Amino acid sequence: MRYVTHSVFRIVEADADEMSEHYARTLSPANVEPLRPRQRISVEDRHYTIGRYSVWNGKCHSGMKVSLGSAPDAYVLYLPTSGAMEIDVGRSRIVSTPKTGFLGDMSHFEKLVLHEDRSHIGMAFEKSAMTQQLSELLDGPVTDNIEFSGTIDLSTVKGSRLVALGNLVWNCVDIDDADHLSPIAIERLFQAMMIVLLEVVPNNYWPRLTRPVSPAVPRRLKRAIEYMYANVSRSITVADIAREAGTSVRALQASFQQFKDTTPLNYLRTIRLEGVRKALANDGNSLSVAEIARDWGFSHLGRFAAAYHQAFGETPSETARMGWSETRQRRTRK
Repeated sequence: MRYVTHSVFRIVEADADEMSEHYARTLSPANVEPLRPRQRISVEDRHYTIGRYSVWNGKCHSGMKVSLGSAPDAYVLYLPTSGAMEIDVGRSRIVSTPKTGFLGDMSHFEKLVLHEDRSHIGMAFEKSAMTQQLSELLDGPVTDNIEFSGTIDLSTVKGSRLVALGNLVWNCVDIDDADHLSPIAIERLFQAMMIVLLEVVPNNYWPRLTRPVSPAVPRRLKRAIEYMYANVSRSITVADIAREAGTSVRALQASFQQFKDTTPLNYLRTIRLEGVRKALANDGNSLSVAEIARDWGFSHLGRFAAAYHQAFGETPSETARMGWSETRQRRTRK
């Protein structure tokens, strides 16, 4: 991983077309408009990209409207220091002020309205990086997109810690090359920020991240899970599972929803994905990715690879390479 200064600029009294061309050239396609007709736009920004992460410090003195053409496939965090910004996400409009941060899926943004004297530290995390981090916390696959609640109250203790960590990341990046921390240290700071965000900002994986000890699992649900493991390589349906568990399809689905917070087929896919991951990382594994995938019930390798990347934030071959590398390191140390 290396440091890349993606964009460092200061623009005073530009017109809307100049700003649109600038963003298309340096950041991403966007249509920029002034807040008021014929108003000139003044902004300054320092923006760094480090591997799968970005951080920037932006100031908009004049205010402007930004409609995004093709936003990056990433989660973005805004930690404001002054002024207000409005973010249109679908039919919702979210307002970010110095006491209100924001975390969301940038690919869903439609328009940003930055008011006069708006400034903030922004951070972006590629979706695969956030997925990989969540997968490590759960010790299992991530089967659905991560959905964050949006706004963050920065006046709370937890909110102030987010601000402090954001400032630390920025201060460790926006310095002379000679004073930089190592790339691995900077990466760890971004990973720490992702962990804090997943634990602090409400999201659809909170129940699994904060779940207490599970209650006793009903006998028929245990039988269903045992049947899944025993027939993991076969093509089985919900009806097959319900029949072997001695219950109805509707009762089986309700039981999985209550005790496992998912559907029977999603649970089966989780078993299969976890099995593939453990096999790929196994020291003694001599099978190919395709062979392992088939052993765990994946017949369509293209769909398997896509599901695996979505679940763990890395490709099956990357998991296999990391497992082989760790094995060689252990043997070298011996």
